[in-house]
Amino acid sequence: MRISTLRERVRSELLDFAWGQWSQLGLGGAVTRIDRWAVDPEALLLLTLEVGRRDPRLFDELLDWLALNGDLLILQRLRNLARRYPGDRSVLEASLAWASSQNPALRWNATPARTGGPTSEATLFDPELVGYVREPDPVFGRFGYLRPRAERSLKSVRPDPREPIAFAFKLRLLFGLGSRSEVLRILLTLEEARLDAARIAEEAGFAKRNINETLSALADSGAVQARWSRNQRVFSVFRGKWANLLEIGPGAEHLPATLAWVPLLRVLTSLYVWFEHHADPGWSEYLAASEARSLVDGLTRDLGEAGISSPESRNFHGSAYWEAFEQLVDDSLGLIGR
Repeated sequence: MRISTLRERVRSELLDFAWGQWSQLGLGGAVTRIDRWAVDPEALLLLTLEVGRRDPRLFDELLDWLALNGDLLILQRLRNLARRYPGDRSVLEASLAWASSQNPALRWNATPARTGGPTSEATLFDPELVGYVREPDPVFGRFGYLRPRAERSLKSVRPDPREPIAFAFKLRLLFGLGSRSEVLRILLTLEEARLDAARIAEEAGFAKRNINETLSALADSGAVQARWSRNQRVFSVFRGKWANLLEIGPGAEHLPATLAWVPLLRVLTSLYVWFEHHADPGWSEYLAASEARSLVDGLTRDLGEAGISSPESRNFHGSAYWEAFEQLVDDSLGLIGR
């Protein structure tokens, strides 16, 4: 498969995924799929702010959602996760600033990372998608981005915390916007045999010290069980009892499922950025395979935590690696398919 063909597939499926997830969370748009998993709102936001630059309507509907529902997000967690995402962090800060300008109750302080105002090199969207910008948006301009003035569509609604996909919001409404609700979300939905503090901290998006303190407090209360497995302290919960407490169902099978969202969406964002800003359709087969190999080598840890098989470099020589890379892309997109 050629680079241009694979790029279009990644672009199309990630945009479809983003629309499908946010529309179930209250974003203005037709609900085209119903998922039974509990999505990670902050990780999803970081992916969408990147891929949404190819779809101005999605990007602006997301701004509308942020202005209405931003109080459900954990801002510190969002910024912690952003440090390891491959997208432009300034887009996140500009979007937070714009949402705060529409809803002062959010009280989000954003600091421009760019200087000198907007330039043609810093257009937020592809000029072919929006045409000539007659009235630039002043908020995004402060962050160095040129785009048409953003206006709220007022189509977004509050997410329904009873829906599986909004499980994170249900826990935040019950336990607050902090590490406690994230630790419980991970323990209740992520079915891994050994969840230690380091793995929980990675998915929770907080410092390991903070997660250790939270886990210790929850274990002392009896809400979380701690045990030693070899040299590691691992944690678990009685999922059936929690399902009853949360009025989700009579047993653990009624709890929403989940994926390892943080590493998975980081992989997908990295693939998207690579295809959009690095991969050149004019490359030879050998060069394309070599560049793809370098990309995958940098994603080894995230691929493993997301449950995606990484091709063994030593088993593929020269341009033969490209076929293995295509399979990796297929496997990655398959995890978020309908």
